[in-house]
Amino acid sequence: MSKYGLKTCNPIKVSTVVLITYSAIIGIIHGIGEILQAGSTSNSNLIYAIHVADPDQIWHAGLPAFSLIPDFLISGIITVLISIAIIVFANLLIESNYFKFLPLFFVLLFLFGGGFVPPFIGIISSIYYIIVGKSSLNIEQPSFLRKLIAKLWIFLISFLILWFPSSWIIGWIFPAFRLQISSATFIMFDIILPISILVAAKLKFGIVDLYKHERFEPSI
Repeated sequence: MSKYGLKTCNPIKVSTVVLITYSAIIGIIHGIGEILQAGSTSNSNLIYAIHVADPDQIWHAGLPAFSLIPDFLISGIITVLISIAIIVFANLLIESNYFKFLPLFFVLLFLFGGGFVPPFIGIISSIYYIIVGKSSLNIEQPSFLRKLIAKLWIFLISFLILWFPSSWIIGWIFPAFRLQISSATFIMFDIILPISILVAAKLKFGIVDLYKHERFEPSI
């Protein structure tokens, strides 16, 4: 990736910021749910950010999480603070050398009640940006499939943003249906979609970068 490419708004940078912010917002939701359970403690390191009688009967399963601190109030406050720090970090320091420390914030988020999905998405997104930022993205003769995936990038990232509020609305209106498809949506939207966004972003930036070089390449 060229130095110029990294300092301008490009699909890889946009995808990284959006995914990290998205995961941090989910972390904040975990933290708020834990704060609302102030005064309660857990007998194990596995906690549920939202108090429910039977997690298996709720589509969000009570937002399970791991926490080293059994006190819900303390875990919730730490989770919210770490999530806010991640949002600020990702949006203001993504181009700095300090960005390589961001995965550690997600490790802390996992250890103090931020859930399982936010650390997963945050770690793969930040590490992906760190690695891709030091590699060459030039693509020689992009195939039809690569072009197609690159064109889908904006739709994939838009779908992720729209899915977040929609999933809660559907769960509120049709709780039984949302529970039935919870496993499928978890795999599709929490694992496959974030990875697909990063892959599509890399292809899109690589193809645009290639065409840019071809356009300005001096004729002989």
